[in-house]
Amino acid sequence: MNGREYLLHVLSEKCTGCGDCVEACPMDEPAIRIPEVSGGWDVVVCRHCSPAPCVEACEFGALWVKDDGTVFLARELCTSCKACTAVCPFGAVFLGTTGEMVKCDLCKGKPRCVEACREGALIYDRFTEKKALMEEKKPVKELLAFRGLV
Repeated sequence: MNGREYLLHVLSEKCTGCGDCVEACPMDEPAIRIPEVSGGWDVVVCRHCSPAPCVEACEFGALWVKDDGTVFLARELCTSCKACTAVCPFGAVFLGTTGEMVKCDLCKGKPRCVEACREGALIYDRFTEKKALMEEKKPVKELLAFRGLV
């Protein structure tokens, strides 16, 4: 589990598109986006993958995994080559309007976006709670039903 104790979960089906999470992000350019998609909203934010493809793709050592499992971006080492953008499965590492890469840093373990979300679309909880949280997701429910497991 590489030191990871907590995990950021996104339940896009609960997102109302209110934008409170975006406004709560303390970064100069919010590291969370909520684009409208067919029938609702998508929540685009770094999930701090393990293993993290963005870390593996970064040739300059600008991305690494901290002891607590947070994928951290060192802006002073970043060249904005966008290799991380190309491999991020969530589109959560992106080139900002200032020309610098933008990526969530989990607000030093107290994500403000999670605190701001009144709908429960963002959950920052212990890694061990992942299974229960995953079972709340519609596609997982459908898969479990398809397999006759519920």
